[in-house]
Amino acid sequence: MPVRFVTLVVVVSVVCVWGTLSGDLRLVNNGYEGLLVTITDEVPQQHCNHVVQGLKAVLRELSRQMWTATEGRASLREVTVALPRAWRTDALTCSLPKSLPVSTAPAEGHIRVTTPHPVFGSRPWTQQSQGCGRSGDFIHVGEDMLKADSAESHILTSRLLLAEWAKFRWGVFDERGHTNDPLYPSTFRDPDTNQWVATGCADGFVKGTTCDSSQSGCSFLPEPHANNHLASSLLAFPDFPSVRHLCKENNHNKEAPTKHNSLCSSRSAWEVIEHTPDFALGRNIPANTSGQDLEPLLKLVQAAGPTYVFAIEDTAAMNLQRRWEFLRKAMRRVVVYDVPNGAHVGVITFNSAGRTVAPLSFIDSEDSDMRQRVGSSLPRNPSAVRESQKCILCGLQQVLKVLRKNKKFGRDAIVILITTGSSPTSEEDVANMISLTEQNNLRTEVVLYPVTEHRSTAPTYHGLEALVEATRGSIFTVMDEGVGNDSKLKMMVALMDALLAAVQSSVPPSSPGGPVLVHSADYPGGIASISAGTFALDDSLGLDARFSVYYYDLNHVGNAIRLTAPSGHMIASVNVQEEDGDVNMIFINLGKEERGRWKYSVENSADSHQGLYVQVTARRNTSTGLAVRLWTSSGTRFLNYSDPTSAVVVFMEVREGVAPVMDARVVATLQRLGTNETGSNYEPVLLNLWDNGAGDPDITRGDGVYSRYLPRLAGGPGRYLLSATVDHNEGQAVVAQGPPSRPRVPLPPHHLPHYFHQPELGTWGDAGTCCGSSLFYFHSRTAPPFQRHLTFGVLEVLSSPNQRDLTPPSRILDLRVEVNDTVHEIFLRWTAPGDDWDVGSAHHYQAVVAPQWKEARAFQGDTLTGLPRPLPAGKLHTTNLHFIRYEELWYVSMRAVDAAGNKGPLGNIAALWVPRPPTTYEITTRTHPSLTTLGNYAMPSELGSGRPLGMTELRAEDVAVIVGSLVGFLVVATTLASYCYYHTFRRRKQSGKHEDVKTVVHGDNGSNSSGNADVSLAIKTESSVNEGARGSHESIHSSANDNTSRKPLDVVSHSSGQSWGTANLPRENGADMPGEPLATFSSLDGRPPFPDVTVTDYQASSGGGQTSLHMPYVHEKAADHYEVPSLAYSSYNAGWEEPLTSHLLSQVHTPAPTPAPQQFSLPQADRKRRNVTQV
Repeated sequence: MPVRFVTLVVVVSVVCVWGTLSGDLRLVNNGYEGLLVTITDEVPQQHCNHVVQGLKAVLRELSRQMWTATEGRASLREVTVALPRAWRTDALTCSLPKSLPVSTAPAEGHIRVTTPHPVFGSRPWTQQSQGCGRSGDFIHVGEDMLKADSAESHILTSRLLLAEWAKFRWGVFDERGHTNDPLYPSTFRDPDTNQWVATGCADGFVKGTTCDSSQSGCSFLPEPHANNHLASSLLAFPDFPSVRHLCKENNHNKEAPTKHNSLCSSRSAWEVIEHTPDFALGRNIPANTSGQDLEPLLKLVQAAGPTYVFAIEDTAAMNLQRRWEFLRKAMRRVVVYDVPNGAHVGVITFNSAGRTVAPLSFIDSEDSDMRQRVGSSLPRNPSAVRESQKCILCGLQQVLKVLRKNKKFGRDAIVILITTGSSPTSEEDVANMISLTEQNNLRTEVVLYPVTEHRSTAPTYHGLEALVEATRGSIFTVMDEGVGNDSKLKMMVALMDALLAAVQSSVPPSSPGGPVLVHSADYPGGIASISAGTFALDDSLGLDARFSVYYYDLNHVGNAIRLTAPSGHMIASVNVQEEDGDVNMIFINLGKEERGRWKYSVENSADSHQGLYVQVTARRNTSTGLAVRLWTSSGTRFLNYSDPTSAVVVFMEVREGVAPVMDARVVATLQRLGTNETGSNYEPVLLNLWDNGAGDPDITRGDGVYSRYLPRLAGGPGRYLLSATVDHNEGQAVVAQGPPSRPRVPLPPHHLPHYFHQPELGTWGDAGTCCGSSLFYFHSRTAPPFQRHLTFGVLEVLSSPNQRDLTPPSRILDLRVEVNDTVHEIFLRWTAPGDDWDVGSAHHYQAVVAPQWKEARAFQGDTLTGLPRPLPAGKLHTTNLHFIRYEELWYVSMRAVDAAGNKGPLGNIAALWVPRPPTTYEITTRTHPSLTTLGNYAMPSELGSGRPLGMTELRAEDVAVIVGSLVGFLVVATTLASYCYYHTFRRRKQSGKHEDVKTVVHGDNGSNSSGNADVSLAIKTESSVNEGARGSHESIHSSANDNTSRKPLDVVSHSSGQSWGTANLPRENGADMPGEPLATFSSLDGRPPFPDVTVTDYQASSGGGQTSLHMPYVHEKAADHYEVPSLAYSSYNAGWEEPLTSHLLSQVHTPAPTPAPQQFSLPQADRKRRNVTQV
């Protein structure tokens, strides 16, 4: 039978809307307090002095520069620096006080000092997972940036760090361009001069060497020491010594293709910052402060193991069914098997008063006796005190008594509160609890056990949300699962998961010793069968990895438990399995077994109302291994689906150490808790999370952050469980890597990395900057098999969705224009949005093209019709356009519309520039369907027929173009007719003289060195281009008659964009000839025999069919060459070279890369043009 993977309990991380990790960080009276800087375990202790002293200098300078950039509105006031647990502060390499205060609440800091990143090296960078105005996740700083010993180096580091602080705290984005980035290039055309200028925002002209950003490797190079007149912007040029400010509205460049403009709707950085909670509504107005007051107060602490105190409700309500028994078993499981080593654990119970059952005890190892004592400390039976008499405040007061007996480890503790939550807590008690927790810096995790579902009545709320939010805690929910006087095993396993999640929430994902849930699956009973599945073990898991089977009754588990290792070796589990009856668990230790993908099978004999539950758990053995984190953009667990503006995004971060893991499979699951009217479980909703960098919601591709909008839940009000699984995607997941060794490049004068090094794809340097549309990693390796199962929480849906669809499609933020110079077509590419945000498929697209950026921004201009039908969300669109407005700057904007008429927000504006075609003839190998016009372009329908438009929609200049085209066509046709008549008459008189030649260029021994087919070139002799020279124009036909012994050819192969039939070529040169064989010549040295003909960049034609020209985006695998059709035209229409009213040849496709064709071995000097030149 199919396996159902279900998470039974979830954690609701109550996250402030103002950021994920902001926590205590706040701006009070123009000074930031609560800033946490962590130094990770990867930084060796011998670097202690350099890193700590450098950090002090950098933070001091950062505070001063922040004061300048914000014009007296913000600085650093208090900073806590957490040192690694493994550092010995009394060592010679770490001359710090012997006894530092300890921090028993491990956390990943706002700023993290660690090893170099595989892309950015030691340069500071910010991970941003949410949109404009939303704070980032963290700032990463490589330790090398802090080891410099000069004040000038610290000033540069502070300036770079300030730019990243603006992204992290205020939700602004990069205002610089990036090499080879299709969305945010390093240069762009200035709309006033049409010249290439540096992409960015500045208060003056940026001097430097520009280039055509459409060319690979184009990178703007500033002139050394020539930009000292610039004072902004830090988001564009933080390396410039004179830059100290951010762009404001008066000097902001809205047209520049920057990430900030795209995501923030072209608002200036300062406009966005002024509307953040730090400064909105007149908060933190400019103040006058002396330089002495700007130096922050640094507090050094050393990380220690966490401190947990379990506060458990002990009332008569726990005596129903098997609630108390299950609670005792769950407590034993979490303390004995899940709590990390080095933790302190205590237990108290409360009803009308509090009582200590286990004082604060140190858990030093896995075999510590304290695990058994504390885990089994609960009394065998609950009290008879009625639930209505319980006093949660009394329980919290008892917790403080336990903590005060151990002053060193009593602060920063985690209180895990287990209560039924069936009756609300008074507001007065909640206020008193908040005051106590804030005074003692406690964090509260609430587990509601159990919650009884009443379909006929509204849910009863416990009133503890304010406490959880104030202490930055979480709420876990366990549903009541009973059958008569009995309880289901499902409820016990759910409570175990709840307590495990509470412990996990207080331990950073990368912390050594943290508990990990690798795999979780439930198998219903009632049918005697074999329950089978798979899981994966990786090197980041410790020696305590175990495979566990949870049962209601021991007889429900058959004798056959089989495990098959990745190598195929089968473990005889009868000899190695162990039983823990106090937890209802059979387990097998796998700590020393091989890593990789395992298979298992369990004989399932459970009853129909029970089942078996299989879990694989472990603890992390290193901080550099796989780390995953799951969260949402919502600041509350209550969702109002009747409000379309309350969209919620779910995120998962997957990384190995500091390196992102890309192309993993991440699947989120939404499961409504409880049962439907028939008593069955609700069907789950599965949602694949993407790291595609489409912009809405995923910000950057390849950063290891996967995201997606939560879909509309049609089930109505209720509790919905959110969980997620991640694995190695059948071997497709890869880990970003830097080069094996990173060369040390000395800093240049003024320490400006831009002045001496520009990072490009395939090169390495510390000047890597964050972040464009994708992370350009230099190397990668295949990720080993891995698997994780994470829970987030129960989302409380308060209202049903509206009967009328009010949710629009998401923004199109990756629209880009790519020009193919060979065929003079423009390729529009974008990622398809959905019907509701990024779920489903939109109904249709709307797009406009305008000559002014402001018009495109206002969605005004000429409308494009015949746009392709929207693909499912996440798919890539490619549409081509033939545009005749040469060397003019135009702008394209696009949005999606759903079936209900909801229009998606406007996305990025793409610039359009088409170079003027060369004066020589170029034949584009494409079919010409009937075209209709609209402005300067037309798009055919999907079948190739255009959509007719009225003449009233044509402008005066369009009419002039059409009339001019017709007149030009008549003139050219008349000229050609006269020429043909004259040429035919002269040929009859001067047959055999001055012949034009059809040439086939061979390589050695009649073929090129690559084994390719012959290259056929149509040329004219000098007499054919010099008027009066020998007085005639000869045809190829004359040459053919004199060389009848040569091999006839069927195809004349031109360039990669041309492929004609042989019989057609002479007609294009004015000859009227039968199909006699043509002459061929071979050069003696392998070079073309005619020096006035150049063959360049030749690509052999592929098979017939229609053109499939694919311009690869950053995250696609680019083909070496593109598929080229071999079409035969019966005649060449000279009118094609006239300025046609522009048209759009639309063909929606997702082309696959084609094999690279072989090329002729010709001298490199001859590879200069893409087209065969007629001379």
